[in-house]
Amino acid sequence: MTSYGGGYTRTTYGAAGGDDSGGFFGGSQSGSQAAKPVNDESLRPVTVKQIIDAEQAFGSDGPFRIDGVDVTQVTFVGQVRQISPQTTNITYRLDDGTGIVEVKQWLDPDKQDDSSRAAFEAEQYVRVWGRLKSFGNKRHVGAHVIKPVADFNEVNYHLLEATYVHLFFTRGGMSAAGAGGDGNAAEDDSMFVENNDGAFLRSASVPAKKVYQYLNQAKCNEGTNIHIIARDTGVSVQDVAAGCNELLNYGKIYTTLDDETFNILDGF
Repeated sequence: MTSYGGGYTRTTYGAAGGDDSGGFFGGSQSGSQAAKPVNDESLRPVTVKQIIDAEQAFGSDGPFRIDGVDVTQVTFVGQVRQISPQTTNITYRLDDGTGIVEVKQWLDPDKQDDSSRAAFEAEQYVRVWGRLKSFGNKRHVGAHVIKPVADFNEVNYHLLEATYVHLFFTRGGMSAAGAGGDGNAAEDDSMFVENNDGAFLRSASVPAKKVYQYLNQAKCNEGTNIHIIARDTGVSVQDVAAGCNELLNYGKIYTTLDDETFNILDGF
């Protein structure tokens, strides 16, 4: 994975072919778009929820923004839920666990082979490269390339990569000074952010500290309900809920069985 200082243009796991944006975007456009900033055509790994929540200025003609950054080309991984063949395109409804979005793949009228019209099946995992579009107040992705996912690790890898990029733009990159080591850590494309538990605990509220320390010691795969945490720590349920919300916002814990059951997020 490349550096995300503004050139988030390449995904490395099973993503060959994404950089050239597919068959409909080649050298013929390079002249007219040469003056655009690099970010205008950068490829951003995202989740479906980020696509749905993306802000768009100036109605349906304005640029999309995710985490305060203009985004045009995206890549994501999802499971095919529905296929709707049309005369000019095939519309897929893809689900990545965070939401469902339509992906339109336009057909080449000069190619009438059936294989291009039935390339994927329902419940199959695929990776999409394309552009965010809006038509009639409805979001969709205009696909340049859709490829099957052959290794399920690609699904997990993509979610980690999308999380990494989101954290980069919302919290800033990890500096070489803060990373330690020989000073070359800024060039390290690690998928994980710096372990800063000590700094977090110094600034966290008392309930958040108690909840974090409790969950860190519990190490329960299914997580722990807030009522059990309150009982064992002697903290009120309201304060435990507030502490959990604080930890969620910092990316330290996550929900498991329901919205009141939490587990600690390892590796952060």
